[in-house]
Amino acid sequence: MPSAVPQNPLEASGAPDAAERSEERDGADRSAAEPGAAASQDAPRADIERSNAVDDVMDDAPDASSRPATPPLAAPVPSPRRGERSPAAPWARSGDPRGRAALTRAQLPPPSSRGRASAPWLRGGDPRAQPPRTPSLVDGPYAGPGSVDGPRLPPGLGRPPAGPHLSPRMTAVFGGIFGLATLTSLIALLIQGVPVRDERTLVATSPASSAAEEAGKLPSSPEVKAKKRTPVPGPWRVSELAKDPSVILASDVMDRRSFITALADKGVPKAQVYRIMKAFDGLRKFDKCGRKDRYTVAMDRSTRRVRAFEYEVSASEIYQAREDGAGLLAGTTLDMKIAEEEVVAAFYVGKDLTSAYQAGGLEPGVLDVIDDALSGRMSTESFEEGSTVRLIAMEETALGMFSRYKKIIALEYRPADPAEKPVRIYDFKGQEARGYFDERGRQPYAGGWRSPVPGAPVTSKFNPQRMHPVLKKRMPHNGTDLGAPTGTPVYAAYRGVVEWVGPAGPSGNLVTVSHPNGITTGYAHLSRYAPGIKTGMKVGTHQLVGYVGSTGRSTGPHLHFTAKKDGKYFDAETLQFDGERVMPGIDRAAFAATKEALDKRLDAIPLPEPPPEPVKPEAAEPSAPPPAAAGSDATVSAAPAVGPSGPTEPEAQPPQGAGDDEGELIEGPDLKNPPETM
Repeated sequence: MPSAVPQNPLEASGAPDAAERSEERDGADRSAAEPGAAASQDAPRADIERSNAVDDVMDDAPDASSRPATPPLAAPVPSPRRGERSPAAPWARSGDPRGRAALTRAQLPPPSSRGRASAPWLRGGDPRAQPPRTPSLVDGPYAGPGSVDGPRLPPGLGRPPAGPHLSPRMTAVFGGIFGLATLTSLIALLIQGVPVRDERTLVATSPASSAAEEAGKLPSSPEVKAKKRTPVPGPWRVSELAKDPSVILASDVMDRRSFITALADKGVPKAQVYRIMKAFDGLRKFDKCGRKDRYTVAMDRSTRRVRAFEYEVSASEIYQAREDGAGLLAGTTLDMKIAEEEVVAAFYVGKDLTSAYQAGGLEPGVLDVIDDALSGRMSTESFEEGSTVRLIAMEETALGMFSRYKKIIALEYRPADPAEKPVRIYDFKGQEARGYFDERGRQPYAGGWRSPVPGAPVTSKFNPQRMHPVLKKRMPHNGTDLGAPTGTPVYAAYRGVVEWVGPAGPSGNLVTVSHPNGITTGYAHLSRYAPGIKTGMKVGTHQLVGYVGSTGRSTGPHLHFTAKKDGKYFDAETLQFDGERVMPGIDRAAFAATKEALDKRLDAIPLPEPPPEPVKPEAAEPSAPPPAAAGSDATVSAAPAVGPSGPTEPEAQPPQGAGDDEGELIEGPDLKNPPETM
């Protein structure tokens, strides 16, 4: 029958039993008690007995039930000091091998002691071959001088197997790793408490990055030089009534509607519209309203009675009517603290004109005043990429913020081609002359139409009743012919939108442009088109549209120029091409002085830097079209050469009769000193 007491793991694994250990311990005690026993033995035998006694003490610890209650050894084995070597026992690894060879069989330790050296339950190897550990300082009834391996354990409590031992070097390594981990944790906690830095801002503001940008190593986006402005407190506005729950607030733009219709669309009764117009009687008429004019009306929610009204023409021109104590609407003009200030700027003309002038620190609306100054000469749509603009303008502010540009004081347009002469315009007001004048003191007539081929003579005039010289029949000539060699540049007579680019039968290669007021111009018999021109694009005054040629039904190189008003042809010469006014003699001296002063100011404006080129991703090579199936009748026909862009829709048809000369002979002299053929 198995015992109820748990079996000792040491006994179950084949370790020496308690009875054998007790006999060995009794023999050792008797030997130590005899006075002549130690003297009759040699030194190695004494060392063996002392080690056996120590081993017995260590082996007794796991088996507390078989250990007699005897006092500990009288003399504990002292631990060797640092630098001293252990006694040279024959079985010790560090002992003298000569002594181990000289031992006889009678001097060997008992079998039980020899077998324990290779016992599998001792992880640390033979304890006799290791230096004894220092006794523990733990106080208690089981601690004593005879405990060489620490304090004795109470009965019934087994000692765990010996664990791994770390050398001082490994201890230092693990200690260093633990210290680094602690330091890393502290740094992570500190980083969480510090706000994240904006590395882009730091790099952009660093001296190194600035120097690199100056050297052209780091491309930077064009900097928008926005002017710093300080708002000024203004008057009361109708929009403040939006917080009142008893008020309905409505706002909209006029957008080509009459004043009464626009307010009626917001639910304003006609009687209230009459009250508004009566409030502004003698101050403002609403018979002509701008498309972008905005109005704001505040009405009582229950009665629809107008309590306040505002009409805003611009940021600096605002009219307001507000009920007084008697309930009457009284109109007035708001004081917007209007101020004027000169602006000096320059910008480089890139692909996007809006981004270009914004990079120069200019506000929206500057292109409108530039077009006014250049009217009759060119327009902003004809600005070439790579050109530069330097200007002095007068701006108007309302309540400290930008309102609009009033006029251009002086302007210089420098073309991209250095061979072309810069254009300079000056604002001048004398005794008789006023407006914008060029360097010669010339001013275009109102309208500003330019000749499509400057300096070219008229070889055939507009004649709706013309008798054809060859066919001898009445055949109208619907245009004006300008003689010029093939390749002479052809420019748009005025700003507008391209309607057609492509072949047009007898007209040959044709370009037509739609202008304001229902006027359309045509440019026929072109040898080729201007690069990039296409249907729907905007062109400016004196912008290149093509080159003189003799395509279509033509007897020689010339430009057949036509003009239509609401679909009917008229004489294009009535547009007064390149008409100019000369500076009156009474104002010439004053204009010369004004021009000299403005030239110095324009020359002092630094030329702008071009924006950095954006990095373009590499375009993938287009894949080849799949080969046609065998036996297919489909054929690929090449598109006709109709210029950079043909009709936007297949059903689009060219204009009829734009350049049908019907074999007309070109009359009149050609250009003197014609330009080189391009």
